[in-house]
Amino acid sequence: MGVNFTPLITPLNLMKIQIENHNDRLRLRWHDGDKRQTLAIGVNDTPLGRSIAQTKKLEIERDWLINQYDRTLVKYRPQTMGKTASHILTPELFRLFGEYQFKYKSVSRSSIESRYKPIIRMLEQHLNKPAHTIGKQHVDNFVAICQKNISGRTAKERCWLIQSAWEWARDKYYLSTDNPWVGAAGRFQILPRQQVKPFTIAELQAIRAAISNHPYYAYYSDFILFLTNTACRFGEAAGLRWKHLGAGYTTAWIGESISRGHNSLKTKTGKARTIQIPPTLQATLVLRYERLQPKPDDLVFPAPKGGAIDDNRFRARCWTTILEICNIEYRKPYAIRHSAISHALAKGANPIALAEQTGHDNRVLLDTYAHAIAKEYLFVEV
Repeated sequence: MGVNFTPLITPLNLMKIQIENHNDRLRLRWHDGDKRQTLAIGVNDTPLGRSIAQTKKLEIERDWLINQYDRTLVKYRPQTMGKTASHILTPELFRLFGEYQFKYKSVSRSSIESRYKPIIRMLEQHLNKPAHTIGKQHVDNFVAICQKNISGRTAKERCWLIQSAWEWARDKYYLSTDNPWVGAAGRFQILPRQQVKPFTIAELQAIRAAISNHPYYAYYSDFILFLTNTACRFGEAAGLRWKHLGAGYTTAWIGESISRGHNSLKTKTGKARTIQIPPTLQATLVLRYERLQPKPDDLVFPAPKGGAIDDNRFRARCWTTILEICNIEYRKPYAIRHSAISHALAKGANPIALAEQTGHDNRVLLDTYAHAIAKEYLFVEV
C-alpha cells in the first residue's frame, strides 16, 4: 500500500518576502539571489490592504516553489482590464513623465516643448505599443533609427530621458522591473560642440542702437537693454513684474520665468535669486514706470499687444530683422546672456559671485566660460 506525503518546505527553498509600509502604502521586499526586488502593491496600509499584500506574497512564494516565478515581476504587478493605466502605451507613459517633470522637478515649459514633445512624436511613430511589451529588441531598433536620423548628442539625451521615464513609471504602471533602456544612451558617439560665439561689445551696442531707431521694434529697446546689462535668461526678463523690483530699482528678484508667452512660475533651475541693476538701467526703469504707470503685478516688459513676450515670435520677427540690419552673424537671443557673462569674466569678475548673479551652478559656469577668463601667468618667478 502506497504512502502519500507532502514535500517538506525548508528555509533553503522558501523565498522570504516581507510586507513593508512605505509612505502609508504597502510593498513587498525580498532577495532574488543577489538582486533585491521591490514590488508596490498599490494599496494603502489597512487591514484589507494587508490581506491583499499577503495574497500577493503567497502567489510569488508558490510560483517560486513550482518553478513558475517571473523574474521580470510583470506577472505580479497590479493591473486592471480595459482602458486604464495598467496597459499604458509608451508615448503616453513618456507624456505623463513630462508632466511630472514640469510640475515637480522644475523643468521649464520651453524644455517640454523643445525636448520632451519631439520624443513623444518619435515614440508615437516607432514604439506606439504597450509599455510592458517593450524589450531589448524594440530598444535596439529605436537606437538604430536614432543613429540614422538624428545627431548623437540628441539621440543620447532622448534615450537617457526615456530610461528616466521608465524608472519613474516602474512602480506606478504595469512594467517589468528590468529597464530595457539601460545602456541605450551610451551607444551614441558625441562629437565636440562648438561653443556659442559671443557678441563683441561693438556688436551689442550696434544691436541696441538699431532696435532703438527702428520704427516698429523700438518698442523692445528697454527689454534688450535689460538683457544686455543683467545676463538674465530671456524667459526671466519676460516674466519680470514691477513688484519684483527693489527700492530705487537697484535690485530685481528673479524667481519666475515665461516660455512661449506662458507663465511657468519657475526659473530654469527652480531657484530664485536677487540681481544688481546698474545705474543706466535704473534710470531707464524709472522713466518706463513714469510713462506706463503700471500696477505691481504688471509685467515690466509686456508684448506690444499685451500679455507676455513670446520668444519664438520675437526671434522670428524682431531679432532676425535687427541682426540683418546690423550685418551681424545670426545667433539666438540666448547669445546676449552668453556674451554678457563672457565679457564679465574677461574683465576679471569673480566667477563665484557671477554664478550667483546669473543663476548658474559654479562648476557649470566655469566649465562653460573658462575660455573667457583672461589668461595670466600664475606661477611665482624664481
